[in-house]
Amino acid sequence: MKIRLLILCLLTPVFLYSQNSTDFGATMNFLREQGIKLNTVTPPAGFRVYYNCDSLLFMRGNFGDTIKIWTSGSDWYQSLEAFKETIKNQSFGITQFVKSIDDDGRIYVSTYHQTTFIYRKDSLFQIENSTPTLSEPLTQLFGQYFLKRQIDKKTYEARLDSLHEIEKSQAVYIPKLIFAKGMFQTKKEVTLSKDLNFEGDTIELENEWTENGKTCYMVRINNTENGQNTTYAYAIDENMRFIHWEGCTH
Repeated sequence: MKIRLLILCLLTPVFLYSQNSTDFGATMNFLREQGIKLNTVTPPAGFRVYYNCDSLLFMRGNFGDTIKIWTSGSDWYQSLEAFKETIKNQSFGITQFVKSIDDDGRIYVSTYHQTTFIYRKDSLFQIENSTPTLSEPLTQLFGQYFLKRQIDKKTYEARLDSLHEIEKSQAVYIPKLIFAKGMFQTKKEVTLSKDLNFEGDTIELENEWTENGKTCYMVRINNTENGQNTTYAYAIDENMRFIHWEGCTH
């Protein structure tokens, strides 16, 4: 009996490795057949693709005084069968792509979202929807489809489109000031009036340094939402280049 258990223990890793190798090979073959490359997109018109030092994909487009960027919004693993449905999306290969393949053949899919800025007179404004869709319906919908599998893909897409249509019809986009070169002359943290920043963000100059002859700023935007602290940051130089995303300079 002990010998049988020992043999079983020895064979199990071999079987799992063999199964993983088979699944990985099937995934790679499918990607080759479909001409799908890892970490690669054909960007929307007017946008350029950049890779930082960690091979993180980033897209930027300049349209007059308007800057638009595409950055990671959501990432998740998919089986090959689920992925065969994903590639039917209109956004696939443009703002949705395969980031990597796991050893077990699962496909790591990344979906990007767009952020818009206006740069005018040494000031950077971020465009935000002042009446965003409540996060709860979206969270429930994602849970029903991705986690609990309570609804099929067609139902999920129909409900998601409905939520997006509601958001579009109710959206009011307003620029909010998040950076100005003279903002931090007397202190490193400024809470802006709602005339300049409708969300009343507190802007913090987290760091300032010189790189390649350009003054660089790490600007952090802090606030609260539903009693929870929120924070995000941008690293920019004096010419409004996103220095951690727009290429690798090291």
